[in-house]
Parts: sequence; structure tokens; C-alpha cells
Amino acid sequence: MKIFLFLALLFFSFNSFTSGKIFPQEEEDRTLYSKVYEEVQYVLQKNHFNNNISLKKSEIVKKYINQIDSQKIIFTENEISSFSIKPLINSSDEINIAFMLFNYFKERSINLLEHQKSVIDLVESEEDLSGSEIVYKNREDLDRFKSYSQIKTYQQNLALSELISVYLKENDLDKAKEKIIKRLDNYTNSYTNFYDPHTVYMTPTTQEDWEINLKASLEGIGAILSSEEGITKIIRLIPGGPAEKSGLLKVTDKIVGVAKSINDELVDVRDWRIDEVVKLIRGPKSTIVQLEVLPSASDNEDEGKLIEITRDVVKLEDAAAKKKEIEIKRASRNYNIGVIELPTFYMDFEAYNKNRFDYKSSSRDVKKMLRELDAANIDGLILDLRGNGGGFLFEAYSLAKVFIGRGNVVQVMEANGTLQSLGHNLGQQNYDGPIVILVDKLSASASEILAGVIQDYDRGLVIGSQTFGKGTVQRMIELSHGHLKFTEQKYYRVSGESTQNKGVEPDITIPLVFNDEEIGERSYENSLPYNHIDPIFYRSFNKVENVDLLKTISSNRTNSNEMSIYISSQQDFYENEKNNNVVPINVEKRKSMKFAREAKILLMENTFRKSLNLDPFVTYDEFVNSDPEEISELREEIVLQEAAEILVDSLQFSETPSRISFGIMSQ
Repeated sequence: MKIFLFLALLFFSFNSFTSGKIFPQEEEDRTLYSKVYEEVQYVLQKNHFNNNISLKKSEIVKKYINQIDSQKIIFTENEISSFSIKPLINSSDEINIAFMLFNYFKERSINLLEHQKSVIDLVESEEDLSGSEIVYKNREDLDRFKSYSQIKTYQQNLALSELISVYLKENDLDKAKEKIIKRLDNYTNSYTNFYDPHTVYMTPTTQEDWEINLKASLEGIGAILSSEEGITKIIRLIPGGPAEKSGLLKVTDKIVGVAKSINDELVDVRDWRIDEVVKLIRGPKSTIVQLEVLPSASDNEDEGKLIEITRDVVKLEDAAAKKKEIEIKRASRNYNIGVIELPTFYMDFEAYNKNRFDYKSSSRDVKKMLRELDAANIDGLILDLRGNGGGFLFEAYSLAKVFIGRGNVVQVMEANGTLQSLGHNLGQQNYDGPIVILVDKLSASASEILAGVIQDYDRGLVIGSQTFGKGTVQRMIELSHGHLKFTEQKYYRVSGESTQNKGVEPDITIPLVFNDEEIGERSYENSLPYNHIDPIFYRSFNKVENVDLLKTISSNRTNSNEMSIYISSQQDFYENEKNNNVVPINVEKRKSMKFAREAKILLMENTFRKSLNLDPFVTYDEFVNSDPEEISELREEIVLQEAAEILVDSLQFSETPSRISFGIMSQ
């Protein structure tokens, strides 16, 4: 991330909906803020990987405004220009304009919310919701309004559009109005309860999320969240966590309501800052949180399903590696395929530092499981890294050595351009049999290092989907007030390729594997770009052959599979939905759109269910309230089965041609 832009995101991100008074000691805050600002500048200019970037301060202001007002419905075009041309001479000027922008944004937002409430109050019947105006689902690519009056008119239409959405579910105009007014009041309270801005650059919440990948120790539901167009979205379930164990949540689900306990009222959290949603969800061990959840396919204004999850601590052993065996039957013979599922690259660092011989780590656990699988006479191994967001780099290195023995594993570049290769001329190969690495879009960081090594050394197949694309190493340091996390290194494969933004491209794609295009490093604005450097010495095991033929055989299986047809129809439907950006402010038109949308979804779901001999849904509501695990578990089973089929296909290429009998995928 560009250095000054990074500073902007740290110090201009005032839109953190947290409790507290507004600047109780403003001068003291500004003094403290200036000090921390200078500290961060010094640290980043000296240590950040991208420390040679220069950016005009006026561009920082524009960037910040576009971040907090991405839909372009708060500030006018002229206001943006006037903010951006204000001269910024020193850090005090920068702090002053930051405070000014924050207060201006807050005041404008509150005024517009009050205007929306007054518009809702005037609605008395459906006739008041029968206009010819439109709003857009997304205004990011549209021009800013020229005047404040145009903004007020558009905000008025937004309020009416939201009222129509709620009314179509409530079937009671007074109840719908009451719900919208309450939602607007909540938004107003959020703006009037901003906390002091110095907490934004590294909040305790952000720090915990960073540490959880290493320690897996958090009292909550065990989920990593992001915000997309004001909606909280699950991007990762922590292995062994309450959410993952419950089976009630899955990646890409949306959380639109939260009750901190079973005795608290459900709070609508649409358009809430992610920090505040996390605060409501987290809580002491053994307490219950209620969540209103929408499937990823649902409209953001739909009424979700209410679920309860008991908070708990995510323990290391819950996120540990697990093994099993899969039997693949072919005409020639049956194949026994070992599977090791590795949710994260973990290590009990405290026990390691105390020189305890029995410290727990992913590499030690995998070695033990390999010995057990070897005793069971497996014909090949699948290392399942789906959903593995990384962890300790040392563990990725250690696991690579398990499969390649000696040799380089990864190249690490410092901010000054210095390169260091991690590898060893000596090493024991613990497993020399056939191997497949199974990855998806949530496989990141250390997972990408390991997958890249297996691919570069031609040691085995990487299958699934393109990975996340995180090829950087972060460092956390403590400042005089708060913490700063920044990127200080970038790593490269032995082939010289970077995984940054690009990720690891699989040798064979399985279309059923999770592969959300809106998740990944490339989806982050200003992420460091992909590049490549010179390769370093590495040898080839020559273990992978006939990849094109393996692709064809796998494609023939998956293309005829009902799950593939279902997922393809889902993708087409929701891509068309996304491309239709216009929403009419007319209740009758919206009714027709709603019924047509629900009918299409119901037909799509029931067509798939009938193919699996499952009972079809009678109503759309029955579909929304159905158990998501019923389909997701089936999908996971089919993916793992196909990975095993591909591995057996590759094994059979090394056998006598007359014995080869390639499998056909079944449900």
C-alpha cells in the first residue's frame, strides 16, 4: 500500500461506529494524534516494503473522501475539489483537515438521516410509493452530484426504496415505517457516538483478528468478517470454532442482525461499521449470541433466519490436522487414498520456546499422520488446504521439507531489495508417494508457499481454484499509543513468481471449489502488485505427467455432474442480478420484481433438489429457512471425491494402459 495513502487510511478513518464521547479533550487529542502520526510516518518510510512511493497529500484527501463516501451521496463534486486544494504544509495541517473532514462528514450524514426520517413520516399509503424515480444498487462508478439539493433528493429516494423493501416483507405499512425510522435512529446514534480517532489505525479488534490466525484463541464465534456495500459478510470460518462446529454459518453468508445475548433485542446492523458488528458478536465464553443471517444469494433487504451460537474459545487442538481415507473403485482394482485436512499452519510457540519436546505443530502432526497412513498402505495422498488462511511461515517451510526433502522453499525480499532464500542442502523426505494439494480462494499466505513449492518442484498436482493471492509478510510494532501493522517483506516462489495478487493457479480446476471473485488480495484497493524475480536453483521430481489429459477427464466428470450444473446456474443468475443496477421507486414494480426473483430462485433450487431425490421446497420462505449444511456438505464431499479421482487417474497413467479405467463422477 502506498505509504501516504496508508497514513490516510490510518488517520482519516474516522467512520468507526464505536461508543464514547466526541473528542472530550480536543487539543490533547490533536497533540497525541500528531505525535502518533509522525511516529507512523517515520516507521513506514523507513521499514515499509513499498517505502519509495511519493503521493500528493491532496490525493490522500480525495482518497479518504472516496472511501467514506464511496456511493457519492454525501459530498458534492465542488466540495471534493475545495477539500483537495487546501494546502497541507505540515503534520498539524494534516491533523486539522482530518478533524475538519470528520466533523463535516458527521454533521452532513446526520442532517441527511433526519431528512430521510421526515420523508418516511409523510408516507401514508401505497400511492406515496408509486413514483417514476429510480435509485442505483451501486453508485461507485457514477459521477458525483453537482449540488446538495440533488443529494437530498437522492437520499429521499433511497429512504423510499428501503421502505418499499421492508413493506414488501412486512405487508404492513405502519410497521415498515416504524422499522425504517428505528433503523435511521440507530444510524444517527452511531454517528453521534464516534470514538476518538486514534483507535482506528489499530483497534483491539483488528489486532485480535491478526493474531487469531497464529494462536486460534478468541472468545467469540470464530469467524472473520468483512464489509461489502454496508453488509457484513463472512469471509472465513476459523477451523474448530463455534461457527464452524455449529454448521449454521458458511463463507459468504451475510449477517444483517445481531442480539448480544438471548435477552437483548435484535439490532439491525445493515450499514454498520464492521468494528461495531464485531463488538456485538464477541463476548464471554459460554454466552449465546443471536444472529440474523442471509444466504449469500439473498437480497440484502430480505428477512434472514435467526440462529443462536454459543461463544467459546477457539483452541489449538480444535484447529489441528485431521486424517481419513477414501476408497476409489476402478475396474482394475480399488485404490486407497489418504486425506489430511490442514485448517491452518499452527504451532505452540510458547511450548517451543520452553524447549518442550512434545510441543504441538502442524508439521509434527502431519508427519505422525503420514506414518499412520503409510501403515494403512495408501496409494496416494491429498493434502487439503481449502480455507487455510496461513499461519506460521516456519511451519509451511517444515511441511515443504516433508515432501521434497532438501532444497530451497521460498525467497523472501526485504524493503531494501535484499533477497534471502529459505532452504537447506540437507533434509529428509518423509513422504515420497503421489500427492495432490487441494486449494480454494481462501487458501492464503503459507498455504500458497507450500502449494507453490509442490508445483514448482513438479512434485505433485495442485488442484481446486486460484488461491487468495497474499504474498506479503506483516510486522506488528507498538507505538507510544496503539499499534501499527505494516508490510515489511514480500515472498517469491523458487521459480521467481510472486503469489501476491496472482495467487497460485491450479494445474487442474475443479469448478465446485469455493472461488468467490470478490474475495482475494486483488479485490483490495492498493494491494501490492504482482511481479516476478529471477529463479533460484531447484530440481524437478518429474512426478506430474499428462496434465492436459487429466484436465479433460476431470472436466468430463464434473461437467455432467448435477452440482456443477446447479452452481453454474447460480453464478449466471446472480451475475445478471449484479449487472441490473437500477431499482425503481414504485411499489407495484418492486412487487413484480420480487415475485419474479423468488420464483426463479425457487425453480433453480428445486430443479437441483429433484436431481438428488430430495424433497422440493414448497415456498421461497422454506428455502430461506432451510439448513445450509444439507447442500454444502454434499458439495464438500463431491469436491474431495473428485480430487481423489484425479489422483487415481494420474496413478493409472503409470500403469499398463489395458488396466486403465477412468472413473465417472457421481453424485
